[in-house]
Amino acid sequence: MSNKVNEYLIDSDVIEEHLIHDSVGNDSYIENLLQKGICFSTVINASELLYKAVSTVEQKIILDVLSVLKILGLHSRYSLLVPKYSFSVKNTAEALFCVVADYNKLPIVTLSKTKYRKSGLTIYHPKEIIS
Repeated sequence: MSNKVNEYLIDSDVIEEHLIHDSVGNDSYIENLLQKGICFSTVINASELLYKAVSTVEQKIILDVLSVLKILGLHSRYSLLVPKYSFSVKNTAEALFCVVADYNKLPIVTLSKTKYRKSGLTIYHPKEIIS
């Protein structure tokens, strides 16, 4: 019997779903995923979300959500692996996200599996994990 803890790299779209989720009656994907294992995201995703905030109240709400995730920083060596993903995703941020997943051996959890489908990485929609 394995004691391995499930770990997931959460894309910003899943975090955004939580932020707009109607919490009456059911949990958001993030809440369900946190019950299944450890959830990580990246400094890039955190920055994207905070950049979109239009008020300090929204920033506080985003920071509260991010506080329950483990936010991974970017090491300079990650840039060396960006070319591996440059033809399989749309932009540098997505390539770096793939590098973080690859380097840390984490499956990506996203609402848009097609975004990373050419990466060769393990990709899940949250429903595949929580069902």
